[in-house]
Amino acid sequence: MDIAVVGGGPAGLSFAWLMKGRRNYDVTVYEGLDKVGYKPCAWGLMNGVEDLIPLKKEHIVSEIKGFRIFLDGKIVHDIRGDERLGYIVDKPMMLRDMASQLNVKYKSNVSAKDGKPFVSSQELKADKVIFANGHYSLPKDRTVPAIQYVTDFPQDPEVVDFYFYSDLLGYAWVFPDREGAKIGIGGYADVNFLQERLKPLVKGRISLFHGARVSDTGVVEDRLNGNYMGEALGTVYALTGEGIRPSIISAKIMAESILENKDFKKEFKKSKLYNSLKVHAKIVSDSKGKDKLEGLTKVLMRSDPKLVLKVALGDFNNFDLLKLLGRTIF
Repeated sequence: MDIAVVGGGPAGLSFAWLMKGRRNYDVTVYEGLDKVGYKPCAWGLMNGVEDLIPLKKEHIVSEIKGFRIFLDGKIVHDIRGDERLGYIVDKPMMLRDMASQLNVKYKSNVSAKDGKPFVSSQELKADKVIFANGHYSLPKDRTVPAIQYVTDFPQDPEVVDFYFYSDLLGYAWVFPDREGAKIGIGGYADVNFLQERLKPLVKGRISLFHGARVSDTGVVEDRLNGNYMGEALGTVYALTGEGIRPSIISAKIMAESILENKDFKKEFKKSKLYNSLKVHAKIVSDSKGKDKLEGLTKVLMRSDPKLVLKVALGDFNNFDLLKLLGRTIF
């Protein structure tokens, strides 16, 4: 079975990696750019996918063991411990190392003509085509803008900072980097507003400024047909913007569905990933509007920070939600 994957991001490459060496399956990844790993990202990878992809020591910038949460500039939670929550990874290095061991065709833009996929002027011949081309395939109203500065500010390598605001459905962040920090912001606002809001947090010498749009409305239900995975399917946690880990997990579900001849839609909808993505999307959707946003902010800031973290990571059950949000989410 010949499988074509459109897009060499975390989902596309993870799927190809999981299918590598499988008899009777030949996977080719078509990447439109000359390398993988270009999309701006804070490089956060939470625990849970270490056994699915080749995460090497040299890919890991640092291990995250703490987080701080600020509201309108004032710190409200400061949690640190010995337990690893996740990593800051060199995402471009990780993806390029993975791609070097897979069949990836670069500078290969895939487009549709008369309902058929084409690479340049050649029809893409494959038994199955899976789209993993991220937010590029989504309509603008399903994404929000995010911008980020890379600076030499000496952020604690084991701590990530989140800055929430009473007038922004979104947040700013300061994540450790190899040479300093990544300082960014994203949410339901225009880029000019986001830049102004971020100015007080930008410290150190700026080496790079970049941005991208991020899926923020949850799973695209009509794409649960076995032809989409990763951010193209909407696998980004709406509350946090985390996309690498859920994209990799979606690739795992896709690979297992094909290998076990199961229906992807059924397998995905019964997964913990689907449920947690759906809850995140509902919380964000229900928080639009000044009064509702203020209500959500108060709940998150006054709750047990460990419980907030569980929900943020998608590692929660209905009892956790009941404790955090009452019955409003059910």
